[in-house]
Amino acid sequence: RAAAAGPSRQGPPGGDIDKYRAAIAAKVRGNLLRPPGLSGNPEAVFEVDQLPSGEVLNVRLKRSSGVPALDEAIERAIRRSSPLPLPDNKNQFERTLELKFRPLADD
Repeated sequence: RAAAAGPSRQGPPGGDIDKYRAAIAAKVRGNLLRPPGLSGNPEAVFEVDQLPSGEVLNVRLKRSSGVPALDEAIERAIRRSSPLPLPDNKNQFERTLELKFRPLADD
């Protein structure tokens, strides 16, 4: 299994924000193919630009996992997940998201 954290956001967590993060994480996680032979549980951080429709415009690697094959797999999963789920509250939409991913679930 792959673990994906939703968009990072400053401030206190809220129910709608948590649902939004979980929806994005679930969609991307469903598209992530873990590279064979991967050891450990490295984390990669990406910035994703999206349109108000959730369509992914750009994906940038902000911090590498240290495993190029994993970084590439995560980027492909993000792109395949376009359009990303939208928040129930349109005021919580963010054009640029920070997404953190680990190949193994934290639980």
